[in-house]
Amino acid sequence: MKEYRLKKLNKFSGREGPLIFIIMDGVGLGKKDNNNAFFLAKTPYLDKLQTEWPKKKLYTELKAHGTAVGLPTDNEMGNSEVGHNAFGAGSVPKQRATLAKEAIETKSLFLDQKWIDFSNDIKNNNKKLHFIGLLSDGYVHSHISHLIGLLYGSRDSGIKKVRLHPLLDGRDVPPQSSLEYIDKIEKEMNKINSERDFDYCIASGGGRMHVTMDRYNSDWEVVRRGWDAHVCGIPDEFPSYEGYFRSAEEAIKKAREIDPDISDQYLPSFVVVDENNIPVGKMEEGDGVIYFNFRGDRAIQISRAFDEDDFNEFERKCYPKVNYYGLMEYDEQLGIPKKFFIDPPKIETTIVDYMDDNNISQFAISETHKIGHLTYFWCGNRDLKVSTENFIDGEYEINLSKSSLNETYFEVVSEPSELIKEHPKMRAYKIRDELIKALNSKKYKFLRVNFANGDMVGHTGSLSAAIIAAETVDECVKEIVETVNNLNGITIITADHGNLEYMAGNFETAHTLNPVMFAIVDSGYNNEYMINNEIREPALGNVAATILNLLGYEKPDTFLDSLIKFI
Repeated sequence: MKEYRLKKLNKFSGREGPLIFIIMDGVGLGKKDNNNAFFLAKTPYLDKLQTEWPKKKLYTELKAHGTAVGLPTDNEMGNSEVGHNAFGAGSVPKQRATLAKEAIETKSLFLDQKWIDFSNDIKNNNKKLHFIGLLSDGYVHSHISHLIGLLYGSRDSGIKKVRLHPLLDGRDVPPQSSLEYIDKIEKEMNKINSERDFDYCIASGGGRMHVTMDRYNSDWEVVRRGWDAHVCGIPDEFPSYEGYFRSAEEAIKKAREIDPDISDQYLPSFVVVDENNIPVGKMEEGDGVIYFNFRGDRAIQISRAFDEDDFNEFERKCYPKVNYYGLMEYDEQLGIPKKFFIDPPKIETTIVDYMDDNNISQFAISETHKIGHLTYFWCGNRDLKVSTENFIDGEYEINLSKSSLNETYFEVVSEPSELIKEHPKMRAYKIRDELIKALNSKKYKFLRVNFANGDMVGHTGSLSAAIIAAETVDECVKEIVETVNNLNGITIITADHGNLEYMAGNFETAHTLNPVMFAIVDSGYNNEYMINNEIREPALGNVAATILNLLGYEKPDTFLDSLIKFI
C-alpha cells in the first residue's frame, strides 16, 4: 500500500488553530457593470479582500476554465466537477470532456471490441439503438459534437434504427435555446436518413432538472419521469399538456405556450408518436442504450435504474432487458454503470490521501447540491466508504457521515432546485452555523465548505436573486473568518468557477470564462510568506500545494507549485 508521508517545512509550521478552505461556488470576477450580480450586491467583506489584500500580498486571481482545469480548449467554461477535481488533485488531470472528444473524433471508440460487439448485437437482432443525454454545447455534462460523432459512428457501423432521447439544457447554455439544438441534431439525422434504410429520429425528452438528470439521490422523481418517458413511452400529463407530440419542436412550443418564461431545464417530459399515436421510441427487449453524458454525478441514478435487477428507488412501469452502456464509467469504486466504453480520468493521488496518512483531521460541509463535489470530485472521482447518520435538526434534514479516512462529511439537505429562485439564501446560514460549531469543537485541523448560492442561484437567470445570493455568501464568509481568527487559524477564500458575475438580461444562466479570487486571511500573519508571483498562470490546481504549505508541510512532487512563497 502506497504511503503518503509529508515533509515538514523548515520555515513555517502553520498556526495553532485550524485552516479553513471556503469555496464560493459560482462567484467569479467579471466586468463591473449592471449585469454583474457580485458587483451590484452589497458585499463589504469580499470587497475589502479585493481592495486591501493585494497590498498585503495575500491576494491573487486564479484561472478556472479551459486548459487550466483540463478541458479541451480555453473556449470551455469551468464547472464544479473540474474545479473540485483540480482543488483535490493539486494538478490538471485530463478531464472527461477531453477523453470523450478524443475517443470520438479519432474514431478509436468505434474500433474498440466493446463497440463492435455492441453494434453487431443490435444489427444481427434487428434492434434499435437509443441515445439518452444532455443536448447542448455547454461542455459541462456533454457536447452536441460528441452526439453527432456517435450518430455517424452508428451509421458507419450499419445500425439502421436510432432513437434519440434528448435532455434539454437551459442551464449551461441560454435558458430558451433548446430549439436551436433540436434543429441542429435533426438536420444531422436527416442527412443520415437520406441514405438507404436508415431511420434516426427523436423519441422522447424533457428538461434536465425535471427529467432524468438528478444527482446525489436528491429527487428520484426526476429519474422516474425520465424512465417513464424514455423507456416506457409515458410522458408528463397535466391540463393543456397531454405529453404526446409529433415532434420535439411541437412539445417545446406547447410548454412555452403554457408558460412563456419557462427555462428549458424545467420543461416537462414528452414522447414523440407516429401518425397512429404510437410512441416511436419505446424501448424493447434487446435494444441497445447509450447514455452519452461524460460527467458522472447526473449519470449515476439513471444508470442504476437500467443496471439493477433489484432496483427499488421507484416503480419501473416497464423493464425491458436492454443492453445498457455509459459513454464512460461514472463511478469506478461502485462500478456504475456495469458496462461503458471509455475509461474515466485517473486521479491516483489527492490531497485527501496525504492528509489521511499524516493524521490531519478533516471536515467537509455543504448542501446536498454540492456535497458530492466536496467528496466524490474532491477525492479524485472516488466514493469513499462512509457510515451515515440521518436526522432532523429543527427544520433541516441532516446527513452526517464518517469516511474510512480521517474525515467527517456534514450535509444539509437542500430544497428542490426549482424553489431556489424564490429562496436565494438557500441553506447558507445553516451551513455557516454548523461550520462554526465544528470550528469551535477544535476537533478538526482542515475544514472545507462549499457555499452553493452563487452557482445554483446564478443558474436561475434571476439577477435580483443572484444579488441576494452574493450578499448572503458575503455575510457568511465574514462570520466564519472572524471565528477562525479567534481560534488563531487561517482562512482561504476562493471559488471553483464563475457564474453570477454575468447575468445579462434576466435569462443568463451559464457559467463564465472569468477568473476567481484567491485570498488568505491569516490571524497570526507576520510576513512569513507572500503570493508567489513567479507562477505564470495561477489556477485552481495550485491550491492543494498552498493548503499543505499553510498547514506546515512541503508539497508532494506530483503537485503543482504553491501559490505562496516563503520569505
